[in-house]
Amino acid sequence: MGIIKRFFCLFLLLLLMVGCSENQPAEAWVNATDHGVTPENTGEENSQALQALIDETSVKGGTIYLPAGQYEFAENGRQTIGSHCITMRSDVSIIGDGDATVLKPVGNSQYGLDMFYFNDYLDTGEAIYLENCRFEKFVIDASATSCEIYTSAGKGFMMNLIRNCHWKNVTVKHTDATGFGVDCPINCTFSYCVAIGCGKAATEENGGASGFGIGFGFSEDESISILACKAYNNRKFGFFLEHQGRFNEDMYGAEPKGSFAVSDCFASGNLFGFGGICSMNTVYEACVSENSRRYGFYFENARDSQVVSCRSQNEGEAAFAVVQNDTDGTREVSGISFLRCTGKNSPVGVMLMQEASSAPMLNNRVECCQFYGVRYTVHTEGQMQSLALIGNASDTTQNDFMADIADFQNSGNSWN
Repeated sequence: MGIIKRFFCLFLLLLLMVGCSENQPAEAWVNATDHGVTPENTGEENSQALQALIDETSVKGGTIYLPAGQYEFAENGRQTIGSHCITMRSDVSIIGDGDATVLKPVGNSQYGLDMFYFNDYLDTGEAIYLENCRFEKFVIDASATSCEIYTSAGKGFMMNLIRNCHWKNVTVKHTDATGFGVDCPINCTFSYCVAIGCGKAATEENGGASGFGIGFGFSEDESISILACKAYNNRKFGFFLEHQGRFNEDMYGAEPKGSFAVSDCFASGNLFGFGGICSMNTVYEACVSENSRRYGFYFENARDSQVVSCRSQNEGEAAFAVVQNDTDGTREVSGISFLRCTGKNSPVGVMLMQEASSAPMLNNRVECCQFYGVRYTVHTEGQMQSLALIGNASDTTQNDFMADIADFQNSGNSWN
């Protein structure tokens, strides 16, 4: 009897396991070409078909596969500023066949055409998050778009308030505005992504217009990791972070506690390689900038950020720069550190300037860095409460100390 009971219990357990597996179906995987998205279609047809498929897939969640081919897309919706081809939905992933899958938004728009868009917060005022999306193995080529007036629209990805979203092996090129434009991310990642020639509709005086542009300031929980990505020949930054409170303090008043980590990334031919505007908690580590038209690493009205073991070379004005130009005097520049970095073949190694602000500039540090082929190792100007230059080496003893610094620690350097 004991054996029969044991077999009976085992049989019931197997039935229960089968029942549970039937109630937990595998993630849906659909081929977009089976749902009206094809290389032969017009942009309007593909936008409508892919939007319908995304809307349907989001009900239960799943992955949409775009096989190799070039797919045109066109304007399929309007937003507060600009227009877009596709509105993303939560629990939907887009996967392609690598460089062979090309998504090509086309057409002229008044304010810019985004390929993938999500921004309910701006459009409706409701703080709704886009969640649990993946984007992998495809190219967005926006060389066939144009806009009449440059704004923040015209991106490969224009998304605000996102959680658990991830990009891997995605290339965005020739957008009118920023390539990867992501604001207020929580637990999001970029890895092995590339931005080329983004910001084509902007001037160097416009905002945005960068390869990777990450905004924050809605929630204390915000964080992002950017690993092994590349940015070439973008109008403004290769990579930059900014607090959105600089535009609207009522909508974006939070100070994130999480980190914004950028590591093993490469930037070449941008106005600025890496940087932050009104940023905080940012760490650039083991990154390389070269051939920037102005600065390799640049912080403006920023605080509590580090550049660690990075290299900057052949920059137009300076390898590393910290600037305070907040005219209303509310944003101090503090806690910016350059540690174990290398600057080569640029007019200035490190530039620290207070231009037009009464807010303090303090606790900034350059330590254990090396400089070669620079005219001036350090240039300072304006008024600073404190600055530390410690243990740095340079092949020149020339510095340009023009700032009035109350607490100036200048020790252990090759020029001492």
